[in-house]
Amino acid sequence: MSHSDCGSQKCSPSERPSWKRSFFLGVACGAGLNLSLVLWTWTYNEAGLAARCATDLILPVGLLWTTALVAAVANLSLGHRWIAALFFSGFVFISLLGNGPIADWSSRGVEMERTDLTPFSEPFSTVVVLGGSVVITYDGVPELSCAGQRIMTTAQLWHAGRTQSIICTGSSPISPLIPSQAGRILLESVSVPGDKIYESPGDNTSQEMQNLKKFFASPPAGFPTEGKKALVTSAFHMKRAMRLAADNDLAFIPIPCGYEASIQHDFTPRQFVPNADAMSQLGRAIKERLARWVSR
Repeated sequence: MSHSDCGSQKCSPSERPSWKRSFFLGVACGAGLNLSLVLWTWTYNEAGLAARCATDLILPVGLLWTTALVAAVANLSLGHRWIAALFFSGFVFISLLGNGPIADWSSRGVEMERTDLTPFSEPFSTVVVLGGSVVITYDGVPELSCAGQRIMTTAQLWHAGRTQSIICTGSSPISPLIPSQAGRILLESVSVPGDKIYESPGDNTSQEMQNLKKFFASPPAGFPTEGKKALVTSAFHMKRAMRLAADNDLAFIPIPCGYEASIQHDFTPRQFVPNADAMSQLGRAIKERLARWVSR
């Protein structure tokens, strides 16, 4: 009796697909793929990268990726073609979303390129550093986040004598220490004078630019008003920030930093293993494109 006959006639136990056999077939395919990638990385690159490849495979995204393949093969063996196609689609989906080169390519499409690697000839009247570069730890201590290069770049500009003042932006409806205050604390900790640091609120970039427009229209006493203004934010965020600044009639010289698209590396089989960092990077690039489409 063929497998297709089981739908109309009752199959004997010996003729029914074996879940156990199908499961072990799926596991064998998943393990074979993982082992092949680790050994390929070892022989093509080195043992160190092979160890990192193996680590990627046992982290949550790697496990989910392998599990999707195991489920696809097991269901295909059982004759559940539609279910197998669904799991295999998930396997391909994770492969693409968690792929480092794809994330880098997507980031390059939104990141603003640096136009000048040398110090500017004249100092700025102020440097605006957008919030989002600081996290507040469980015990209330501000620390640099993954976008912390914003604070570092701003501090470098101050200590290089390239700005007369600094404006930290950002507010939060849920954090006891808002981003602008956290930015001030960290800048003061690296010897930037507190009386040269100003704050401006905003829960998002649109609000930050609206509040900066009000700030510059009526600056506090002692704030330097003559001279050019610079804007510091992450490279992937700079194009949107400059667009929103222009919408509010604000003119800044952009100083992008914190680039996520990495330099071109030599090929390694490890890059076929998806990882959470690549997914996060791709997500930020997608977010910037969505914000552009909805004019936010």
